[in-house]
Amino acid sequence: MSFLFKKKLRPVGLPPGSLENFNNKHEDIHLSVIEYSEDQFIEKHDISIETCLEHLDTPTMTWVEVSGVPNASTVAAIGKHFNFHPLILEDILTTGQRSKLDLFQDQVFIIVRFLQYNEKTNELQDQQASIVFGPNYLISFFECREDIFKPIKDRLRQGGSRIRKEGADYLAYALLDTIVDYYLVLLEKVDATLDSLEEELSHFPKPTTLHKIQHTKRVMVMLRKAIWPMRDVINRFMHLEGSIISPTTLIYIRDIYDHTVQTIDIIEGFRDVVSGMLDIYLSNINIRTNDIMKVLTIVSTIFVPLTFICSIYGMNFDYMPELRFHWGYPIVLIMMLSIAIAMLFFFRRKRWI
Repeated sequence: MSFLFKKKLRPVGLPPGSLENFNNKHEDIHLSVIEYSEDQFIEKHDISIETCLEHLDTPTMTWVEVSGVPNASTVAAIGKHFNFHPLILEDILTTGQRSKLDLFQDQVFIIVRFLQYNEKTNELQDQQASIVFGPNYLISFFECREDIFKPIKDRLRQGGSRIRKEGADYLAYALLDTIVDYYLVLLEKVDATLDSLEEELSHFPKPTTLHKIQHTKRVMVMLRKAIWPMRDVINRFMHLEGSIISPTTLIYIRDIYDHTVQTIDIIEGFRDVVSGMLDIYLSNINIRTNDIMKVLTIVSTIFVPLTFICSIYGMNFDYMPELRFHWGYPIVLIMMLSIAIAMLFFFRRKRWI
């Protein structure tokens, strides 16, 4: 059951907020910054942490994106600049966290799971996305190198778009909405896999079919484990008090909540389908076994009287009248064949075969 436990354990006895890399992944990270307002837009990619920090002191809205597995030095530098709580820094570095939302004074910290499904290998890839935002800034830490937020960046590049007029809360909403949309795309791929598996079950299930069903069941468990807490995150997001969330953004957050609930309902339906597949597979195996046993039983039943006749004439007695009869052998063969045909006709009439 190791697939249910992906979080890397911290060494025992470390104080809370210790900045250590526990994930055993060593990759180069990429920093990009987008600074924007309704009439201003600045975008820079592959910049240093020093250049990044310079853009965080501007009065306009700033989005800093950290792509790749974050390292302790980068997280510590950004955390020191914004006075992040030590627990925020620890959770960012410790990938494999459960989705959650925490409020630290005027900062909102969100962790969500980003999921991708490989149809060829039938494998589920689970990565962590961390978001910290305040009055006029948002910082995202994303393990995946794929630019899944490209549609949001395209909207930011367009002057006059709603996202350019709103604050960090709306940008956080847009990022979460994109991740939830990817959940629905993922479930479409899972649905296609389930359809092909159902077709295989209905025709001729193979021994490998059981392994596919068990693997798909594990994928369903991982999906539920990753997506179910998302509902609590969105629910807490909706109920943040104060000036952190504007009334306009609140309406859109409720829409994400509806999409999240819809996603969970689909997952629960898929789990029921997979459980039904296992029952269908076992039923098919039992039916095939019964068919084989029926054929063997019929063959054995037919040979019972034939064996009886052969055993009689196999006795070594001197005085058996039939042994000296000229047509005895063909008559016995014809009689045995007639008995076999009569029994087959009887079984057919009874619809046993």
